[in-house]
Amino acid sequence: MDMENPIRGWPILLVLYYVKKIPLHIKLQKMLFLVLSEAKLRIPYDFRKYDHGPYDPEIKIDFLTLGKDGYINVTHHVKSERDYWIFAITKKGEEYVEKIILKSFSQKDLKRVERLAMKYNKMDWKELVSIVYEKYNIERSELDRQKGIIINELSRIRPLWSVNYEKNNCEYTFTSLALIDYMIIMLNKKRFDGLDITQYNVLINCLAEMMNHLKMGTASFSLCEKTDDCITKDCEKLCEIKEMFLYVQYLGEKFKILPATFSEDACMEDFDFEDKKELQGDELRTAVKTT
Repeated sequence: MDMENPIRGWPILLVLYYVKKIPLHIKLQKMLFLVLSEAKLRIPYDFRKYDHGPYDPEIKIDFLTLGKDGYINVTHHVKSERDYWIFAITKKGEEYVEKIILKSFSQKDLKRVERLAMKYNKMDWKELVSIVYEKYNIERSELDRQKGIIINELSRIRPLWSVNYEKNNCEYTFTSLALIDYMIIMLNKKRFDGLDITQYNVLINCLAEMMNHLKMGTASFSLCEKTDDCITKDCEKLCEIKEMFLYVQYLGEKFKILPATFSEDACMEDFDFEDKKELQGDELRTAVKTT
């Protein structure tokens, strides 16, 4: 490529030139990675591992800049409390591609980019994420390894939280213990292993983050002055751990692995280990009782 001082974000323009419109930021990220990697073009992005595979925050900066300068239309939408972007190339953008970018590549390279762009644009973002995982060494075995680490770490710190709760019967410790129990049970469910690669990755990243939070809490135990401290005044730690517990339960239900403890459809059997290595009675009550 011999373009002199090309527009930052020219890869976005090149791909949009062929497909005209791309919905969703995550789809744009994955299409750029797949198309330009497989076309073997040198690109100005440094993709790093993220929740849904390779990601570079520079792409968002570039598409916002391209939108501001009139090369693409960038529209932001909100539907069912979820926000998303839609990207479409403008006449100005098409003219820049035809006058500058197309003249910088061989016809063979351009044909390859067009073929790949059209191929991947027909897929939704979940399909693209799955392809990224399958083709670029984001293997299920690595997620299985991380899952084992999370289970071992949670099992290691759980007795410490249990002892601390016996000494310090406060809501924060109780909720933390319930979160640990819920996570351990969820990770041991056979349905967890049946998740597709995208869902599996999302959950492992989320649970790993929560495990690290709990480990930090374990390393800095501090007893409340009174057992009702978390009830009589605002407790920042309690609010945070409650929010985390609710979110994990939301994911458990969303991915049909484990119902929320407060769900009308939940029953005690849901919170048994499927390999019959059941929790002790007090542990099970902790997991089911807390909301």
